[in-house]
Amino acid sequence: MKGALKGITAIVCAALTAMSFAACQQDALTPYETAVKNGFVGTEAEWLASLRGADGKDGADMDVEALYQAAKDNGYEGEFLDFLKEFNIQVNEDNDVATIAKNAMSVVSIYCGFSQTTQTGGFWNGTKSETTYYAAAGAGVIIDLNKQAGNAWIVTNYHVIYDANSDSDGISDCIYLYTYGALNKFDAEKGDVNGDGMKATYVGGAMDYDIALLKVEGKVDELAMAEEAKLADSDEVSVGEKVFAIGNPDGAGIAVTSGVVSVESEYIEMTSTDGAKRSVDYRVMRTDAAINHGNSGGALFNAAGELIGITNAKNVNNEVDNMGYALPITPVKYLCQNIVDNNGVVKRAMLGIKVTTVASSASIGSDGKIKIVEEFAVADAVGVGEAAYRKLSAGDVLLGMQINDGAQITFKRQYQLSDMLLTVRKGDRVTLKIRNQDGVETSVVIDFDKDEYFTTYA
Repeated sequence: MKGALKGITAIVCAALTAMSFAACQQDALTPYETAVKNGFVGTEAEWLASLRGADGKDGADMDVEALYQAAKDNGYEGEFLDFLKEFNIQVNEDNDVATIAKNAMSVVSIYCGFSQTTQTGGFWNGTKSETTYYAAAGAGVIIDLNKQAGNAWIVTNYHVIYDANSDSDGISDCIYLYTYGALNKFDAEKGDVNGDGMKATYVGGAMDYDIALLKVEGKVDELAMAEEAKLADSDEVSVGEKVFAIGNPDGAGIAVTSGVVSVESEYIEMTSTDGAKRSVDYRVMRTDAAINHGNSGGALFNAAGELIGITNAKNVNNEVDNMGYALPITPVKYLCQNIVDNNGVVKRAMLGIKVTTVASSASIGSDGKIKIVEEFAVADAVGVGEAAYRKLSAGDVLLGMQINDGAQITFKRQYQLSDMLLTVRKGDRVTLKIRNQDGVETSVVIDFDKDEYFTTYA
């Protein structure tokens, strides 16, 4: 459901999650008692030994979470915190410093140098050129890392590395990255001066998606302590989940804030960064974690330490508080691969249809999470020359999608259609499962074999 918000700037922070657990049930069986109930014979010590392997070596590297999973496999139904408390393991729910530390090492501070040249003087004195150098700060997240080669791919916001008024056609040609704790000696004109900065190369991006992909190569020492972020499925994010934002607030270095997911999916309307005053809609998650100037492009992590979003905006209306936004990581992942596959730009497959939501409801699942399920249909007749011409008709309800011989995706939210179209390439065959106006479920096949079936974003 689209609810555009106005008065939003594009200067935000990244998020990181801490652990969030349900309370213990008073009448719940202990893990050992559950195992006995399910047929285990032996003492509690023997049961623990069985989780670690028959010879004690199979489970030598097993951590507490692996033990918990093994207990669940044996029938234990309690939450992770319940499991830890049964064995008197001290837990602080809001101070998971080990997870935060690892995630902080996957976030980098980004500093970009720009120049702007102006003409001074007049007819009598002649004109002179005067160049001013200035910097912009943001953050980025390492999504692919090869420590041995010293190579890394970093995702950030497009507006972090772009300035429409600069001499460099918008994209900075002086981009440096710093890992947590690295010596920052960035200079807008000279770049890094005897510091630990890593010069980054702009791979590509798309302004209308506010995503840019950067790469560093051969930085073995600088990336020695860095971590690669583990990507979650942002479609599974639920309202109320604890999150941590990690970014570069005020350009002062990597910092952490915490909060919860306030809204798992909504749309905000912002002004484009190219100076054309265009309105651009972004699908985002909303969080009450503090998002501040200089934190754009940073990370939003869930309680398991998984990346669920790239922070990109905040609401600066004087009458609202704690409304920050992050781009969901699943479409961001699709965008990054699209950028690589299409030589630096985004080419999105287009069906040539408009869709409208015809039904929406919410329910609480067995995992305790609240989920919204939407049903959406083709809104208007499909125009001649569009990919879906003579394939889809107004009123057809879209139920699912398959690309080539890949997995069949069942649509639960309207945004899934747009996200999946980012993964379609020229030559692909898309099969759409629909329910037509007569209530009959059927499939239609669309071949994306023409360039005009794609729209390019840069």
